[in-house]
Formats: sequence, structure tokens, C-alpha cells
Amino acid sequence: MPCWPATVTAGAKVNHMTTASVEPEKILRDLRELWSQLGRDQETAGGVLRACAMTLLVIAEDDADAERARKTVAVIMHDHPCRAVVAKMTEGGAELDARVFAECWMPFGGNQQICAEGIEITAGASQFEEVTRFLVPLIVPDLPVVLWCRGNRWFAPGRFDALFSLAGKIIFDSSSAPDALAAIGMLKELRARTQARIADLAWARLTGSRQVLANVFDDHLMSAAAVSAVRIEYGSPEAPESGILHFKTWIERCLPAAVVTLDRISGSTGLQRVTLTGSGNEIEVVWEEPSAIEIRAGNRRCRSMLPSASDDAAMREELSIPGDDPVFEKVLAG
Repeated sequence: MPCWPATVTAGAKVNHMTTASVEPEKILRDLRELWSQLGRDQETAGGVLRACAMTLLVIAEDDADAERARKTVAVIMHDHPCRAVVAKMTEGGAELDARVFAECWMPFGGNQQICAEGIEITAGASQFEEVTRFLVPLIVPDLPVVLWCRGNRWFAPGRFDALFSLAGKIIFDSSSAPDALAAIGMLKELRARTQARIADLAWARLTGSRQVLANVFDDHLMSAAAVSAVRIEYGSPEAPESGILHFKTWIERCLPAAVVTLDRISGSTGLQRVTLTGSGNEIEVVWEEPSAIEIRAGNRRCRSMLPSASDDAAMREELSIPGDDPVFEKVLAG
């Protein structure tokens, strides 16, 4: 049995976990018992609120990745309460194992503890098809299902279709894919043959940069029609990563009359500078550090801070989009 805290202070977050057997029906019973135990042990007047707006399926690569995913899920549950199912696929013939948990927190100034539930599953990589069938009864009925595919093994067309069919939205992260063009091609191909919405955290991490570049035109520093050339400078030891390619395609969609070029330079990885040229004017957008960006137009300088590029920040943004992302759809189609 887990060790339950005697008290919960305002603003604190606690975690409750217990081992479950591997039958889906038994896991669901253990979840009900977990909630009953939370209610019995709750000493505040507000009681416990069971919060769930979706099922979030998370497929991790190994022990370390599962731990990172678990911490990220704990953070995003505050904004997007859900039943999180974290499946860890280990190498070899590991036995199927499962445990249930609850993530609980109390907002500052409140007296009600809010809790979201989760399930951790461990299985061998050879049991992938069995795990896919195992997940079906664990999905919350009548609520959206989001699948978060961590790592690079997902960029193999056709291999994981059975799992993809469970979700209405599938989130990938092509940032570290060894072949960015192939990874984007796979996402494009999957989008063409599935009803699920496709998302890429590499795209979500560009939101702050895209907003800053859009301010060039919103502040009338240069008109979009006047831009004849765009030079994107990036730092990378090899070919451009997927985020750079997404960014280039987005600019081409927004400025169809401009010639857009990519130039690799020495220095830090990622976006370094965008130069807009047209009608005798030149504007530079410079990434001075990972969290800061500056617009330079003649003698004018405008500096902005960029949002975090962490997994939990990118996931919170993607989960905040309930329907299609029409801009990303156009970029992916490009």
C-alpha cells in the first residue's frame, strides 16, 4: 500500500501510487480504489475533485525516458487534467507490469484538492501489439484521445498504424530526428492517410519566434508585399533540423513572392538570424541567446523574450489546440 500524506498544504502537489495487476479490468478497479482512498484520507473541507478532460497515451523509449515523460505529465496535468497512460517499452522479454497513480495539487487560496489519474505500464518491445490491445479498455469513454510518441523510432511508415488508430491527435517530436526531411515526409504521409490530427513539438517550439517575426509587419516596419528576399541563417553541424525546415516553409507560405534561402553558419545550433530585404530596406531578426530575440531596423532595436522550449511548455501549447492547426497543416502540406 502507498504511504498517504496526513495533510496537504495550499499550493502543494502530492503523488499517490500503488501496484496493479496487468488485467485492464483489475487496473480500472484499482483506480477506483485509489480514488476511494484519496477521499478517505482527505482532511481539508473542500474534499477531492477528480479531474479528467482526455486520455493521454504516452509511449516512452526506456526507463530514463519514462521518468522524464512522467515528470512532464505531472506538470501538464495542472492545465490539462487527464487519464495519463505512460507505457515504457523495454528491450528484451520483460513481463507486462502496471501500476496506478494520482497526481494531486491544491491551488493557492483554495481548499479543494484537485487530482488527475494515471497508469504506468512496463512491457518488452516484442509485446508492442499486445500493449496496443491492452490500452483500448483503459481509454476514458467519450473524451478525446491524444497519443504522444516520444523518440525517433516512430518515423517508420506503417509500423505503428494499430496504435495510431486509437487517437484523434498524435504528437511527435522531430527535433532530434537523424533525417529531418524523412521525418517530415513521414508526418505528411501519415496525415494524408489518417483522420487523426498530426502535431510536431518541433513546430510548437517555433511559436515565439514566429510571433516576433510577424511583429515586423504588424508594427509596419516593412510591408509583406515589399519583401523580395529572406535569408535564414542557422547553426548546425550537419543538415538543418526539422524546426528550421518548418520555419522556412512557413515563411515561404506567408511571403510567396520572396526568395527564401538557408545558410548554415558556425556557432550555436538552431535559428541565428533572419534577414528581410526589399524596396531598399533591410530588417534583421537576431536570436541573441536561447531565450531572447531582437528586431533590428535601421537605428531601431526591439528585444523580446522567447517562451520556454521545454517538453512541458510545448505539450501545453499543443494540448491547448482543440481542433486543427490550419497554419501547421499548410506548412506540412508544403
